[in-house]
Amino acid sequence: MTPRSSATFVASILAATSLSSVAHAEMDASKDSIIVTGTIESRSLSTLNSPALGVGIDEEQIAAVNAINTEDIVRYAPNIIVRKRYVGDANATLSFRNMHTQQTPRALISIDGFVISDFLGANFDTAPKWAVIAPGDVARAEIIYGPTSARYSGHSLGGTLRLDTRDITENRVRVSVQGVMQNYKYYQTDEDLYGWSGDATIDFKLGEHGGLSLGYRHFENEGQPMQWRTVSGSSPYSAQGTRDTELGFLNIGAQDSVVDSREDQLRLRGHYDIDGNWKARALLAILFDEEDTTNPKSFLVDGNGDPTFIGISGTKLGLTSSTEMLAGVGLSGQISGWNIDLAFSRFDILDSEERFSDTVDPATGIIPTTGYQSQNDAYWNSLEAIFDRTSGAHALAFGLSYAGYKDETKTYLTSDWRSATQTGLRDASGGKTRLIGLFAEDAVSLNQSITATLGLRYEDWKTSDGTLIDGGTQVNYASRSDDAWSPKFALTFQPDERTRLVASAAYAKRFPTVRELYQPGLIAYGPNAGQLDLGGFNPDLRAERGWDYQLTASRTFGTVKVTLSGYRQDIKDAIFSQSIAIPSAADPSVLATQSLRTNIDKVRSHGIDFIVAAEDILISGLSLDANISWNKTEIIRNNLAPALVGNMWPRVPKWRANASLRYMPSEDWLFAANIRHQSTPDRNIENTSSSRCDTYFCVSTFSFVDVKVTKHFGPVAVSAGIDNLLDEKAFVFHPYPGRSFLIELSWDGLF
Repeated sequence: MTPRSSATFVASILAATSLSSVAHAEMDASKDSIIVTGTIESRSLSTLNSPALGVGIDEEQIAAVNAINTEDIVRYAPNIIVRKRYVGDANATLSFRNMHTQQTPRALISIDGFVISDFLGANFDTAPKWAVIAPGDVARAEIIYGPTSARYSGHSLGGTLRLDTRDITENRVRVSVQGVMQNYKYYQTDEDLYGWSGDATIDFKLGEHGGLSLGYRHFENEGQPMQWRTVSGSSPYSAQGTRDTELGFLNIGAQDSVVDSREDQLRLRGHYDIDGNWKARALLAILFDEEDTTNPKSFLVDGNGDPTFIGISGTKLGLTSSTEMLAGVGLSGQISGWNIDLAFSRFDILDSEERFSDTVDPATGIIPTTGYQSQNDAYWNSLEAIFDRTSGAHALAFGLSYAGYKDETKTYLTSDWRSATQTGLRDASGGKTRLIGLFAEDAVSLNQSITATLGLRYEDWKTSDGTLIDGGTQVNYASRSDDAWSPKFALTFQPDERTRLVASAAYAKRFPTVRELYQPGLIAYGPNAGQLDLGGFNPDLRAERGWDYQLTASRTFGTVKVTLSGYRQDIKDAIFSQSIAIPSAADPSVLATQSLRTNIDKVRSHGIDFIVAAEDILISGLSLDANISWNKTEIIRNNLAPALVGNMWPRVPKWRANASLRYMPSEDWLFAANIRHQSTPDRNIENTSSSRCDTYFCVSTFSFVDVKVTKHFGPVAVSAGIDNLLDEKAFVFHPYPGRSFLIELSWDGLF
């Protein structure tokens, strides 16, 4: 796709899609056929609670998505992005509005009220645990932007997402098979890549009291190479490399391995009405994951015509595996007019191992058998209790929560990385955090059209058992504690049923995670990229503190709903990595440049969201959801690196836009055309000359066009779809997938 002005592009989307509508669906049990049901009201919040900006994603919108993994369901929602590098990517992080894609502790995500956010760290490998359910399990999603409700912890600083699974109401069998294929070309890479999944679910109705659902899913996929490797100019084969046209310093000589991923998923869901008043729910999921990256390819050949890695740096081989479990139970009911909801969950990494070779020797081109093995032992527990009721003009709520996290990582040197023959402990790190929260909230009706919502949240945080082992040296870090009072306020003016105005102000404090405090990371860029950075963390990090202000107006015009929302967010002590000058370990009188996770004094964001939802305007069965967002996030104060003041925050694009156009001429057919767009953000906090470009190594503009068609034959459905129809090449440093074809065959019937 040719480059163009982002503002012009998104304006054209809005103009082209401002007329449309929403498809309708309901289950006809006698025919086992699907009829799509959606309304303008179903795009609003019903489970999450906030008077400020929030959106719902219903079953009709979900049906229009080529959903291969659960996170695909929210891909067209306003002003968010899922950093999904390939189908089945375990590191598919979610970012709201003004977040870098690795600021994962600012996104609070749950399924049926059970937390799946990985708040052990803040990195590419702390993505939500999407895979605890299959895409077909999800009936609805809801999103809140910003920390506008006292009900949710400081981890909602960016936003909150809740996924709800479908009800179990009948004895039913669901079986589906998906196949996916892409041909990926870039530089000298030319790969035909395939994937597939098979899912079977059996629902059992437990009389008139509830239901039980048992499911198993197997998934495999080949993902395009995640990185390319440069060839040294001193190599005798450097002339065979491919010079990047935008970043001339990239002379590409090899590709990393295709990513072979495999997952087996066992899941059990259930709900049960105990006495007509109390209802219990449960979710149990066990995941078995494997990933193989043992087939890198060189584009260089030696004098004999054989591939060679001479002159290549950074290439290595790897195998990873993990076994993880989520167990959650919930109870909801009423006592003396109070609605009560209790939820407890535990996510446990039962076994996790990564094995990698050392990197290739550029002089010989040989990838050594030596390497390292990393093992991770981690879990988190979450407990939440919410009580609410309406009393006269007051809608009262209060509650309490607990979250506890434990993380330990050990890395061993190996003489044979495949067999993990250990020769000694290289390093180890870990620690614990816990967060206790209490909240109270009152939405009081001042008159028929004005409601004031007042909330206050208290949180008490503690970190303990922090440790770092570097070879034979061990450092233990002292325990620390902190707390916060977080006020929330919103004023809602609703002069009639079609119009709503909301002004809100909210404060939140997001405390550091275990890995932000105690775990060394890898050096991201430069000659030592990929090596362990033992000094790259700060055990004395302060919490992030943010004020969030929003003004939102919505109006319904017949079957069209239009929402306009503006926000400003000021974050003090933002936690992020930057390069600063610190005393060197060898000679403290000499300053050395060090990449360090720090507190940045102040970061400010502004933004505007424009959202349109429409149904049945021109013709019956034509539906649209479209949104366009503008963001600006910049560093206001940074005493550690004053030169960065005024820089744009990395990976936050100025423009985002999405549109989902759907047509259902009958209950048996669904046609969908969708688009995802973002402008080019800065890649790094330094905003360097290579920070903004549309090639590998950068975070680029993209405009992905996705299409899907579904035909129902009674209980059988056939779907065919294409993601990235125009085969646009785009990057989040790593490449996004190219044009990908999906076909799905499913059967859904009663027994």
